[in-house]
Amino acid sequence: MDSILDDEFVIQMDDSPPFSWIRQTTNRFMTCVVGRKIDHLYVEAAGNAQIIATMASDVIGKQKVEVRPFSFHSTGDEICIISYSGQLKEAIKSVEQSEARGIVASSGGMIKSLARKKGWDYVPLPKGYSTSFLFPEIFGCLMSLFGMKVDIPDLEAFIERNSPSEITDFNEAKQLASLMERKRFKILHDAKSEGIARMFAHMFSTYGGTDTPLEYEPDTKLKPEGGEDNIGIISFSNRGDAGGNKLVGNFPYNCSSVGGYVKNVIVGEFASIYLGLLKSKEIELFDREVE
Repeated sequence: MDSILDDEFVIQMDDSPPFSWIRQTTNRFMTCVVGRKIDHLYVEAAGNAQIIATMASDVIGKQKVEVRPFSFHSTGDEICIISYSGQLKEAIKSVEQSEARGIVASSGGMIKSLARKKGWDYVPLPKGYSTSFLFPEIFGCLMSLFGMKVDIPDLEAFIERNSPSEITDFNEAKQLASLMERKRFKILHDAKSEGIARMFAHMFSTYGGTDTPLEYEPDTKLKPEGGEDNIGIISFSNRGDAGGNKLVGNFPYNCSSVGGYVKNVIVGEFASIYLGLLKSKEIELFDREVE
């Protein structure tokens, strides 16, 4: 399979951001310890951090992790407030006005000193990343608060197979990008895959320059009828892992397992950037909005 994604200038991008960030995923899953048992958690965040928190909620369970915008009026419920910059005024106000016992996650900023002043637990996020690529830190932290961990024995090898130096014939992410360059797609999800559907739509819009509409329709027929014959489907619903619904290789993976969920994320991150390269779209490695 001839592809510009196998040209030398792409093959040599393994150690360049954002590819290098994704390749480090295995060692980036954070563990957060707060010294108490958490049965239910409200997570308040915006933008990319909110999407990643919703992804954690997909896996942990909506009944345990509820993701919402900054409320400013939290009561005694356990709460986690995420602001990567630590300067987002809505996040700061939410901490100031909350009566809950809480957790703050940021890379510093004013919210760090405020959290410590109130006696909240503080989780430091690493500096130097775009928030789009903070999945391992935020996802891993929230998982660990409920005694769960990301343990995928073949994840490192899986990432290598989807990295720039692996040619398209053996690279699911490059194959997906090639499909999405030629055909329009939409994304189906159910209640347990809302976060990953939103992540895919965001990544393919931001880095791939492609609009992929979302549909919450677990019962939607996977083979479009009528005028939609030219629209492909990426399905993360419970039926999305059936053999006949695979797009490339084993993708999409079964979202009901942690391993399958994370592998879908890896494919999406890589493929969105590959699609941008196919479209000669410049990759921006900074956030346009403070989060």
